[in-house]
Amino acid sequence: MNLKQFEAFYWIARLGSFHAAARHLRVAQPSISARVRELERHLGIALFDRSGRHARLTSQGRELISY
Repeated sequence: MNLKQFEAFYWIARLGSFHAAARHLRVAQPSISARVRELERHLGIALFDRSGRHARLTSQGRELISY
């Protein structure tokens, strides 16, 4: 786990999409996806529901963002 992973998580949650977070952080979208995937793997939970066009926080994601 590292700060860049949490930073990506925060901006996706705030802006509503992986693409918007990547643009805000000035990195490639696949890099943002990889950061969140690693964070989810480390925590053992899904942070986003990726079934729609926008990234929606799961209940575990909402709990984490509150911190």
